[in-house]
Amino acid sequence: MKRFARSEDGFVYVMVLLFIPVLLGVALLVIDIGRGNNAHSDLYAAADAVALAGARELDGGDDAIDRAKTAMAEISNSVNMLAAAGDDVHIDLVYEDADGNEFTVIFLTEIPASDDDPIDQAWVNDHATTSGSDAAYVYVRAQSRNLSTLFFNPLSMLRDSVPVAATSVAMASSAACYITPLYICNPFEADGLDLQQEFSNGSLHGRLFKLHPKGSQTERPGNFGFLAVPGNPGASTIRDFFAGAINPTCYEAGHVTTKPGASTSIRDGLNVRFDIYHGPYKATDFGPAVNVRKGYVPEKPNKPKPCDSEPWADPNPNDDTFAGFPANESMVSPSQGALGAFVGEGDWDVERYWELNHGSPILPGDMYESFNNGPGGPGADGPSRYDVYRYETDNGLVLDEASWDSWGSPPEGETGEAICSNSTNNALPPTDDPDRRVIFAAIIDCLSQAGQGKTTFDVNSYASIFLVSPMAKDPVDPSADSTIDVEIIDITGWGGNGTLDAFIRDEAILVR
Repeated sequence: MKRFARSEDGFVYVMVLLFIPVLLGVALLVIDIGRGNNAHSDLYAAADAVALAGARELDGGDDAIDRAKTAMAEISNSVNMLAAAGDDVHIDLVYEDADGNEFTVIFLTEIPASDDDPIDQAWVNDHATTSGSDAAYVYVRAQSRNLSTLFFNPLSMLRDSVPVAATSVAMASSAACYITPLYICNPFEADGLDLQQEFSNGSLHGRLFKLHPKGSQTERPGNFGFLAVPGNPGASTIRDFFAGAINPTCYEAGHVTTKPGASTSIRDGLNVRFDIYHGPYKATDFGPAVNVRKGYVPEKPNKPKPCDSEPWADPNPNDDTFAGFPANESMVSPSQGALGAFVGEGDWDVERYWELNHGSPILPGDMYESFNNGPGGPGADGPSRYDVYRYETDNGLVLDEASWDSWGSPPEGETGEAICSNSTNNALPPTDDPDRRVIFAAIIDCLSQAGQGKTTFDVNSYASIFLVSPMAKDPVDPSADSTIDVEIIDITGWGGNGTLDAFIRDEAILVR
């Protein structure tokens, strides 16, 4: 008996038998931890996908939340391993705006500045919104069934049910890339009108804006100025950007930094788009637009090189020779607007323009099918200047030089052909891809963000604008630039037509 008690034979087997339950429990615990991590990752991926889909629609439109919910419902996700066996091993997750759905979605106007501060019920109570125009963030919480553990709770000897959830917060973000470093002060701001609504109503259709340089004064409605470019380039580089050189900057959709001071002679750069080569520019530097009809004639048409001099406007605009795009029948200055910052009220004389340039006051019937933002508001009750310009360009109404009797006597007014470019050896050819008479600018609410010099401004929207006519000299100081006459073609945001996708990089980003 004593020998048996002292015997060590079989000790290992005894220890193994004693530790098998422990080892098995640890193994099951490790498996449960892995299953929980896997399910947590699946839920995080699902919450992120749904949040990003919803955030892309948060553009400030009244129906933004409705569009976000529709977009989120199109996203399919899954979570695995919450159950050990059966149909719940794999669960499909689809957002529905209904009680009991796996996704809890809350739209917020703000989120805490620090990631250390939670988005708790108190924050939701203060910042949740059901207004699409106010929704800036989408909060998503994904939770399906609880995790059923394989490991038995040693106290209850039962499997536990562990809740597994994930949250995500996303917001919309976009940037405007390769645009002209130009900003415009919102001409409607002082009158208390909403730019998005005005555009949506058709109020900007056919309306002429005479943008005035702000100079050293505080920005006012209708002023224009310049956006900062990394590296602080000089005036010649800024001028090249207006001529058509690629601006490598991507400006954030939400805010931009302006460039202090005034860049002189952007006129020379801007006007090469109209086949006007003056100052440092030659026709070998930048090509003009395909259609440069503008109501200008060469200054000295009988000289061998008439394009070496700056053209001048027709001195008798009432004759039947040349006609650029005229102003509206009446022009009204915006409240507190700078001198020359006008918004046109009433129509422009499109019939006279068409008669002088195309021989008949009767407009083609199919022109009305091409309206950019159609009549409906206080804009022109007819085609805009941009509509007419595009119709001329798209329908072969830009005549070549062979149609002229002489340099000073075209058959039906100005032909629209880029003569200066075509008459120069090695000149860059005219192009309509991209349209050289369309540039892009940021629109800023300057009155509510008054500032001098290099200032960061919130952006109301970005706009594509049609260059109605070449930029003129300042009538008092011929060395300075004067107004830029434009029509606004489209704007970003809920009120726009959505044609700026090629220049606006829209995306959604996760912020939590």
